[in-house]
Amino acid sequence: MTVKASVERTAYRVAEPCAIEIVCTTDRALGPSDTVSFQFPNSWSMLTGPSYTRALQAEDPEGEHYVQVTAPGADVEFEHSIRRHQLNFPEHESRHGRLITATVRRGTVPAGAEIHIRYANTFAPYIAESERVWLSIAGEEPAEPPVLQTTPGPAERVRIIVPSAAEPGQKFDALVVSLDRFDNISASSFENQKLVVANNGTTVAEGLTFTGSARVPAALGEEGVYRLQMGHTLSNPVKVAPGHRGPFWGDLHIHTKLSSDAQGVNPYPYARDASGLDFAAAMDHWQSLGEGGYKILEEWAEAYNEPGRFVTVLGDERNPPALTGHHNIYFRDIESFRRHRALPGQGSKQDPEAEADYLRDLDPTRAMLIPHHTGIAWGALSTDSRGSAVDWDAWDDPGLRPVLEIYSHHGQSELWCPQHCLAYEFNRLRNRERRSNSSVPGPYYAQDHWAAGRRIGCIGSSDHHTGQGGRPEGGIAAVRAPELTREAVFDAIRNRHCYATTGERILVEFTVDGLEMGQCGRIAAGRNVELKLNVWATDLILRVEVLRLRFGLDRTFLPILSEAPRPEAGSKTHLATGLPKETMDAAYRLEDEVGHPSVYYAHVVQEPLERPAMAWTSPIWLDLDAAR
Repeated sequence: MTVKASVERTAYRVAEPCAIEIVCTTDRALGPSDTVSFQFPNSWSMLTGPSYTRALQAEDPEGEHYVQVTAPGADVEFEHSIRRHQLNFPEHESRHGRLITATVRRGTVPAGAEIHIRYANTFAPYIAESERVWLSIAGEEPAEPPVLQTTPGPAERVRIIVPSAAEPGQKFDALVVSLDRFDNISASSFENQKLVVANNGTTVAEGLTFTGSARVPAALGEEGVYRLQMGHTLSNPVKVAPGHRGPFWGDLHIHTKLSSDAQGVNPYPYARDASGLDFAAAMDHWQSLGEGGYKILEEWAEAYNEPGRFVTVLGDERNPPALTGHHNIYFRDIESFRRHRALPGQGSKQDPEAEADYLRDLDPTRAMLIPHHTGIAWGALSTDSRGSAVDWDAWDDPGLRPVLEIYSHHGQSELWCPQHCLAYEFNRLRNRERRSNSSVPGPYYAQDHWAAGRRIGCIGSSDHHTGQGGRPEGGIAAVRAPELTREAVFDAIRNRHCYATTGERILVEFTVDGLEMGQCGRIAAGRNVELKLNVWATDLILRVEVLRLRFGLDRTFLPILSEAPRPEAGSKTHLATGLPKETMDAAYRLEDEVGHPSVYYAHVVQEPLERPAMAWTSPIWLDLDAAR
């Protein structure tokens, strides 16, 4: 049997109210018990975010999200059913995937007669993509399945993204990207634009004409820290210095349609070309993958891994009960990824009791686990529940957890503070889904782990469920690696040479006695050490703090530096923002007498006031030399 299908209208603007009509034909008649089955992409099933699904129904033609199969002119009656279904792994129940099956209960559909599939009173997804509708009639799929395209809206903001480091005179690309209100690369056109160096007004390029985005070659000849400017938009800072490297920027926690609670196709083009990231990782839930899902993850990663330009990191999200909370697992190379896939009844998933032992036997130089939203409870907090908080002591870690994810779109995991403006209680309320979660009181946050003596660093990543990583408010990781390769990024994170931001490329340099982020050193008791902190922000700095905990003396972290730059005190201003230059850059030198083993880290807060951007450094540890 041959099945043909076409869509009356293929393209829709994001969030546009619409109806979809698919017309199918077969070269044989359909009789009783024959079926017409179809499933729209997850993006057409999700409502306002990963927590909510459209209520598809086949009873009320005037109601929302109405689906129906008819055969106009044929004497036939269909019975409809709607059930959860994950396309790439049907054995697993899906949160958003909906399989609609229309079964012939009476009559026949003649061969060649039109069969109409209608999805009415709904709206187009928020993400711009092209995706197939899965369709099967009497067990046969069309050779060319229908495709739905969602097109972006007009620009609502512009970003200029440049590398954080460059050699004097070295050419690099400045990515100028315009985004619609849903953070898709916009449909807007720009004409005769001029890109200049904000520091001095030097022209980088002029007469720029483009739609959506453009990569503009640039070079800066003199040492220093610069920002580029187009109109009223400033780039992130780029430090020009001989031999200076990084940091490289990436999002290591992106979910796609392969996860039961997510949407979006291959995430790497967006990460590279819309967010301007250096590295990224699709971290889909292992339960949703199966053999087919793992094959797709590998194909995506290998197709877009381009050392020196853009790097993909392999792994998945798996949450072993023995470890408590949520974890992602990352692999240094593709061979390790293939060897340790999580498939039901195999490897780490033979049974829950064996899983912790299986993970304990992994080689820490080839695999690492990174916990995320370490103090979260979903929804309201129960008085007798720990929610999904990570109890680090619940598992005898053989060295697989070198860092934690201190920030994602869920909120901050630095410390327990339900009143924090970036707490789990508030962060997702800013999204369309308007969901509030809870912060679990207890030793589940970065400060608690550091105070307990755990030597772990921190990264940021988005945990976005849209296939679109690196969004401005999602969370990203800054990694200082000697080169941009999959292996170098993995090793740098394992060695804690990294820090986190909420999504802005805030350039931070922090040292203690010459030690860099993530390092440990020894010092004689009573000696003074010098702390250096340099910050080049992307907006007005609101506060800069260096925090310290002395083991055996302090019960909590206390600031040894806490300053708010004063914008009214500046004189020279940036061309684009009108802000005093001094309030976007900060440099501090201070001394501290070390009488106890100590740990130091810094965090930075910048505009906008309504949703501050932040950066957190990985700590630096100082031990005391034994007395002679």
